Amino acid sequence: MKVGADAVIGEVGKALPLIEKVTDQAIAALSAEAAGGMKELNDATVEYCKTRKQFGVPIGKFQVLQHRMVDMFMAYEQSVSMTYMVTLKLGESEEERRKAASGAKVQIGKAGRFVGQQAVQLHGGMGMTDELNVGHYFKRLTMIDTQFGNVDHHLTRYSAAA
Repeated sequence: MKVGADAVIGEVGKALPLIEKVTDQAIAALSAEAAGGMKELNDATVEYCKTRKQFGVPIGKFQVLQHRMVDMFMAYEQSVSMTYMVTLKLGESEEERRKAASGAKVQIGKAGRFVGQQAVQLHGGMGMTDELNVGHYFKRLTMIDTQFGNVDHHLTRYSAAA
């Protein structure tokens, strides 16, 4: 099947900049979704650690687990900041937009993996069951990392733009 010349959108052979712009906008939207998923994982983990008891005390009282939850919160907050930044840079020059999108994608990918893994671990075996949404959010964050290029791709893209 052939497509007629009247079906072409824009100039022939010059679609890549538009595709990259739309992809960067999609990365900003995915960053917001990922930040929301990380927030849900943080909230669910903190609540679980307040109620799950081990040795007669809530596991949230153990300092090492408190440190993990703080690290999860920090990764989430950094992801929120990067989401704001990429959203603000969408109207800037192509170079600024590309760097912001790649920077956000790297942060979101690393943070999503970290927050997801910690949430699953702190929930124990329950973390990956269908009874809790923890496993669902972790799987979604993993998929977001691969959409429109993973961390490695965007590190390369960022360094080429810098």
